[in-house]
This record gives sequence, C-alpha cells and structure tokens, in this order.
Amino acid sequence: MKKINTPSIIIFDCFETIVENDRKSWIDLFKVFVKENNWEISPQILWDTWKSEEVLFRKVRTNLENLSLNPNFKTYEEAWANCFKKVLFELKLEGNPSVLAKRCIKNMGKNSPYMDSNEYLNKLSKHCKLGVISNADNDFLYPVLEKIELKFDFILSSESAKLYKPDPRIFLKFIAENNLDPQDCWYVGDKEYDDVLGSSSVGMKPFLIDRSVYNEIKEEKNMVRISNLIQLYEILINK
Repeated sequence: MKKINTPSIIIFDCFETIVENDRKSWIDLFKVFVKENNWEISPQILWDTWKSEEVLFRKVRTNLENLSLNPNFKTYEEAWANCFKKVLFELKLEGNPSVLAKRCIKNMGKNSPYMDSNEYLNKLSKHCKLGVISNADNDFLYPVLEKIELKFDFILSSESAKLYKPDPRIFLKFIAENNLDPQDCWYVGDKEYDDVLGSSSVGMKPFLIDRSVYNEIKEEKNMVRISNLIQLYEILINK
C-alpha cells in the first residue's frame, strides 16, 4: 500500500459504518404500523412505497452542481413525515404522518454498534482523535453513539450543520470548528457518494467500508476499501 499520511483524527460516518441499520428492523416496524392501524395492505408494499419517496428525498436534498440551489434543509423527521403524507394519500390509508415519522426516529435510535466497534474504536483512540460526521437527526444519532463505550472528540450531525453529505460545507464546517488540517484527516464511511466523494472533495483521505465483503483491503485511486474496523486499525498501526 502506498504511503498514507498518519492521521491526527479519524472521522466516521455512523450508520452502516460503526452502527447497524438493519433493513429487517424497518420491515418489522412497518408490520407494526399495519397491525396497529388495521390497514389492509402488505407491510412490504407499504415499505417499498415509502422507501421510494425517501430515496427521492435523498437524491434532491443536495445540488452539488450549484449548492446555492439546495432546497431548504429538512431534518429526517420532517422529510419522513412528508414521505408518509404522500404514501398515505397514494395508498388511501388513514394515519398521522408526524406520529409515524417520530416512531421511525425512535426506532433508528435503537440500533446497535457492530461487533468490532467498541473494541477497535477504543484501540484507534489510543493513536489519534476520533470524530463523527453523520447524515442524521440528533434524536437518533446520540442515542446510538451512547451505546459505544467511547467518548468521541468531535461529533457533527446533518441536523446541527443544516447540511447533508456530500455537500463539502459540512466537512469544511467540521474542519473549521475543530481547527483541523484536512490532509491529516481520515474519513471512514459506507457510501461512495456521501462519504468518499464528500470527504475527498475537501482533502480528507477516504476509506470505504463494505461489511458485506469478507476481509478485503483494496487500494484504489481515490480511496481504500476495507471490510471492518480491524483492517483500519491494522493499516494505522502498520504505517
């Protein structure tokens, strides 16, 4: 592996990077919605319809070609409520979109850290500072981070920044507020668009974590692919 600058800080995305976000837990929640409201619809159809609206929100919330054209910032709770409003109308169902969105927020806050998170985040913290930049509302980000037996040095949510990755301004805000040099920052996330593109655009070194791939380390032109935090720790200590 080519020489990589030793980081003064490693910054992590949260969900699907250091904390789980299991699709099954979402389907199970939508089953509860159907049962509680006596809706005559398949939970899978309800989920698929809602998810298509949610994906659309993700696609349009950041205009990288012209950041001044970004739509007004919406938290996930606000955006998910809007998604439910559209879905209930489309499927002709009775329900309260705001209540359903709040249930989703609460459900997200129940997610657990991955098996390697506690041990290896603590090991990494002995070598450099650790931070988090997450596209998340505070109401579900902080509850899951509290389950990790570690105090992060810096945390920035999209809700606090009023920006979503890959908008470079959320990374620049993190850098400025914490007096960091981006060349000394490693950024670890699970999405090429949000995490690799966003962090590399301001000069951070991106690592793409794909936990579905077994034990792979692969250096590419603009990033390093890894499968777990164990590999990240080995890369750091073997520099």
